Amino acid sequence: MQSIWSKRATLAAAFVLLAVVAAACKPGDPARSTGAYPIDIFQEMHYNQSFKAGEPPRLLPPEDSYPISGGFIRVGSKAESAGLTSPHPVNAQTLTRGALLYRQNCSMCHGLTAGGDGTVGAKFEAYIGISPPAFDSARVQDLTPGEAYSSVGAGFGFMPAFEGLLSEEDRWALIALIEAATAERSAALDAINGLDEPERTLRLLELRESSG
Repeated sequence: MQSIWSKRATLAAAFVLLAVVAAACKPGDPARSTGAYPIDIFQEMHYNQSFKAGEPPRLLPPEDSYPISGGFIRVGSKAESAGLTSPHPVNAQTLTRGALLYRQNCSMCHGLTAGGDGTVGAKFEAYIGISPPAFDSARVQDLTPGEAYSSVGAGFGFMPAFEGLLSEEDRWALIALIEAATAERSAALDAINGLDEPERTLRLLELRESSG
């Protein structure tokens, strides 16, 4: 008799335990599960309710505010940016910085001398009949500085957007290179094309640091 009651008690305990486990593992239950896994056997601390209760309230940022670090402000369209001009001085350092950025980000399509004859650009021309323009072409020179800045930032055609990769000052340095006279641009590019990659990277970092 004792054995029968013992077996029944064990069986009942097993059912209770199974019910508790099933309830604890119920997907989507906000009290017990994240819903991320079919069965949450091991709770993660950051999903724990007591941990959540200790979090401060998540306040929305003030209206019309924007981040000043860790992100970027999207550039306007070409029409919206047409009247923009660089807020930074244009000098020999600016052109060197633009040349370094150009070699790193643009030369594979537009060519080492900005002649529109880069290796990747040649592939575009061979396969789809479109080639990147030379900087001295009417297609580029007819752009205002603001329109060129918008094209570099937001991308244009097959050219990717660089607003998330290059700072505002970096992009204006590239525009300074585009706007420079052919002889000035060629001299700036020739001066850095003879450097190896580590030297170019170090020089760019120095220029960025010196500009504050």
